[in-house]
Amino acid sequence: MIATLLRLGAVAVGLVGTAVHARQAPFRVTSDTPDVSVLTHPSLPAYTLRMHKVPDGVCEHGAPSYSGYLDVDLDRLYAHERENGHVSVSAQSGVVEHFYFWAFQSRTHPDSDPLTLWLNGGPGCSSFTGLLMELGPCNAVKPQDGVPRTEWNPYSWVTNSSMIVLDQPVGVGFSYASWKNASREGAPVSRILDGAQAARDVSAFLHLLASHPDGPFGRTQSDGSRALREFHMAGESYAGRYLPLIASRVVDDNEHYAGHPEEGLVPLPLRSVLIGNGFTSPRHQSRAYVEYACTNQSGHGPFLDPSTCDKMWKKLPVCEDLIAKCNTPRGSAPYSKTACQTATTFCEGSLSEPWEKTNSSFYDWQHSPEYAEGAYVSDFLNSNETRQHLGIDKFLIGDRHDGKFVDCSDQVYNDFASTGDGMRDSTWAVQHILEHDVRVLSYSGRRDFICNYIGNGHWIEDLKWSGQQGYREAPLEDWSVNGHKAGEFRHHGLLTYAIVDEAGHFVPLDQPSHALAMFERWIHPAGVPGRLDA
Repeated sequence: MIATLLRLGAVAVGLVGTAVHARQAPFRVTSDTPDVSVLTHPSLPAYTLRMHKVPDGVCEHGAPSYSGYLDVDLDRLYAHERENGHVSVSAQSGVVEHFYFWAFQSRTHPDSDPLTLWLNGGPGCSSFTGLLMELGPCNAVKPQDGVPRTEWNPYSWVTNSSMIVLDQPVGVGFSYASWKNASREGAPVSRILDGAQAARDVSAFLHLLASHPDGPFGRTQSDGSRALREFHMAGESYAGRYLPLIASRVVDDNEHYAGHPEEGLVPLPLRSVLIGNGFTSPRHQSRAYVEYACTNQSGHGPFLDPSTCDKMWKKLPVCEDLIAKCNTPRGSAPYSKTACQTATTFCEGSLSEPWEKTNSSFYDWQHSPEYAEGAYVSDFLNSNETRQHLGIDKFLIGDRHDGKFVDCSDQVYNDFASTGDGMRDSTWAVQHILEHDVRVLSYSGRRDFICNYIGNGHWIEDLKWSGQQGYREAPLEDWSVNGHKAGEFRHHGLLTYAIVDEAGHFVPLDQPSHALAMFERWIHPAGVPGRLDA
């Protein structure tokens, strides 16, 4: 299910608020290639950041953008971890991983607006689908005379935030793994098989970028000095698992670097996480499949016939029991891989796949199963001219190693399915970051089935954190854009849950002006932070 149903969307810290000034540690910026900067840091010896400025007019006019790769030398990574007393799973030697990113400066205040990381999910789906069909500076549109093209997006989230779009883990989009010895044949085996493993690399990427405040994503303070700018993380669908785990890892890394100033890395000023139609609690979402498809809770159901629904209701307790076993620690292991794999197969086959009988998209009950925009994205990114402008490495990317960009990788999905990662709960990480003063917004398009607003509303209400009672007592209120109701929201303290009307899984695609208003109110609050009625 997560492979076929979350394919496009899902698919964009501790010591938060710490003031960070100027350059905190020794880092090195070099360049062996014209227009390419290479950033390293001695405390992250396995990681190298390559970045170049993208020519003006490639997706955005007037506001600079940058693209590049985070290169990870696995030999050095595991050697460094062993030196620091960490036990790592053995990996193939002689491998370098390359994570591709594209970053844009804000259109409004490029030197001071906050920075937002965007991730799509899948697992295995490229974040460039979100960039080019939802919230980026341009939208990929139907080719003209066979020529791929884009159109300027007036509702882009770069209006008031700089943004970084990252393809992870390796195997997604333009990200890939290679041998140090170019003559070696065969593809390296992936080491990233679950969300927790993926979190480490993203945290390292962000800390390395942040170690260079004089770069394009630092900010100038009133006294003229440079510092790290405020930071947010956003994404959709399976990013509902990625983001909490990444943010939790950043919280832990922040505490480590604050306690070890000799390492020369500073805490990231992570302010919030935004989860769009997220897959965060498999237990709650599994029940919500039946509630959404077989009742009238959405105001438009039931969508499936009584016989099918009767079978789904009967199988629901079995699914919930399997998910509980998946998430029950076994000895030193936090999860049972076998139980998680069994839960994935049973729950998806019994509770989500019956939606196919509706002949509607899993992402939007009012939409046909296919989205033409996905093909437009691939056309644009497979253009030789686009790749030249973006500085794409000459490597045969993709599952078939044919160099062709595809929106979602079956191989990455299968890697994650092999561990049952999709049935692992992520709400504990949300609780962790809330208790470390990181704000959380979970928003859902009302028409989405696969990560629907009913399931997301339930797990948030059941979330055990210091503000749980206050959140449960908070009313569900309307929020509006330009005098028109955009949806409903519930807010207490650091936590907000929002429903977006007339939208499916891809909220910025379906309701671009409402999505932008929600995003701007969240990162630039005019009143109480977290309230969307400002």
